Amino acid sequence: MQSLTPLEIQKQTFSRVLKGYNADEVRGYLALVAEEIERLLRDVDRLARENAMLREELDEHTQRERILKDTLLSAQKVSEDVKANARKEAELIVKDAELLAERVVAQAMTRMSDIERAIQDLKLQRAAARSKLRMTLENVQQMLDLDAEEESTEQPITALFKKRNE
Repeated sequence: MQSLTPLEIQKQTFSRVLKGYNADEVRGYLALVAEEIERLLRDVDRLARENAMLREELDEHTQRERILKDTLLSAQKVSEDVKANARKEAELIVKDAELLAERVVAQAMTRMSDIERAIQDLKLQRAAARSKLRMTLENVQQMLDLDAEEESTEQPITALFKKRNE
């Protein structure tokens, strides 16, 4: 079926017959039909424009929704990556701290062992010095004893001269 325009309806002519319809009534009715079709065509045109505009809006909203979803997924991925990196970094820090603690403990143990050896050496030196001092004191005591003994048996100098002269 061919689509009719309001102008075609208004210009439509009919042949006359004897017992036909009243031409003025037909023309009046055609005018009303033409106005109604014109109004309906305007509505269809307006609705088509509105539909196109709403479809554009829908497309824009769909695109924004897609962008927001992509952004959200990216943000979640970045968040998970940041958490994973932070976890790995924390593990590395803990391992480094454990290794450092082990090194510090090992150094402390080595230092303690060195100090204990030094203490043992000093004890040996102290025992040797004590022994040496004891021997020195004994020698001094023996010398004092000998000196006292000599002094008791010693004769005065004049007695020596007498023995010589005799």
